[in-house]
Amino acid sequence: MAEENHKPVRLALIGAGLFTKDAYIPLCRRHASTVQVCAVWSRSAKATDLMLPLIQEFAPNAKGYHGDDQLDNLLRDANVDAVAVVLPVQVMLQVAQKCLKAGKHVLQEKPVAQSVEVVSHAIKEFHKCSQQPVWALAENYRSEQGFLKACQMIHELGTIIKLDLVADMPMNSSNKYFGSQWRRDAEGCPGGFVMDSCVHHIAALRALGIAAGLGQVTEASATALSLSEELPPPDTLVGGVKFASGTPASVSITFAGSVLRFSLSVTGTKGSLEVLRGGWEGGKPGYKLSYQTATSNGAKVEHVPFSGLDDELTAFIHQVP
Repeated sequence: MAEENHKPVRLALIGAGLFTKDAYIPLCRRHASTVQVCAVWSRSAKATDLMLPLIQEFAPNAKGYHGDDQLDNLLRDANVDAVAVVLPVQVMLQVAQKCLKAGKHVLQEKPVAQSVEVVSHAIKEFHKCSQQPVWALAENYRSEQGFLKACQMIHELGTIIKLDLVADMPMNSSNKYFGSQWRRDAEGCPGGFVMDSCVHHIAALRALGIAAGLGQVTEASATALSLSEELPPPDTLVGGVKFASGTPASVSITFAGSVLRFSLSVTGTKGSLEVLRGGWEGGKPGYKLSYQTATSNGAKVEHVPFSGLDDELTAFIHQVP
């Protein structure tokens, strides 16, 4: 592992879009002692040229690449240990598979692909390889300390009666991702913002259910609505899922509203908990974790800062030989 042998993992950023600029560059800067950004690649020379100077502020030896031929050159470079694939879903899986076949360890952003069938086939093909690099999904809710603490507390709630997920995530012109064209491609990204962003929300719900011993989700149903003329359909889902144990969970998600509120709550026979972000109280960045049992003297409330991006990168680096 990188931190054990004090040798930074040499990482190439595959993709030079908005999320690379806003998330990965600050992230890699914070982790410069364990991650050495050695390259950035984009399909366009313009995007690479705009991103490279930002990276060279903390990784002066980083190189820029663009186009298919230069991606091949990058992947042949033995000085590249791993790649972070940060591309639109329409092309991301194919590029990730190309990186894996070149022997590079891959941290791939979500969503992995447009359908379960495509992802399942890719996983089967990956497991056929005799030598398997690390292939990790960059879904940061599973690494957020707010949810991890909730997973630890859930065992004190007795028999779990139900879970409730509410995600009111306004997507309008004030959001920097509102104009994202690849999320508006009905064929290449079916479901639009719902398919892309809801990966996070369902990952958090599944994490708590698994931590409670409920097993995997076995059933799901929902009503899909399109209420905003400015968003690709659908923009709202209301329904529920059932875990293998038979325990139900309600799911209510919309991108058509105007007030940010994320709430994931668990009700048990001996207590309840909630992980909250936003809501009527607004609040500072991070999560509000509330917890109360039948024997506790009132609710215990804790503010938990965001940590998922940093912790998932650290977990990936730990897996790279």
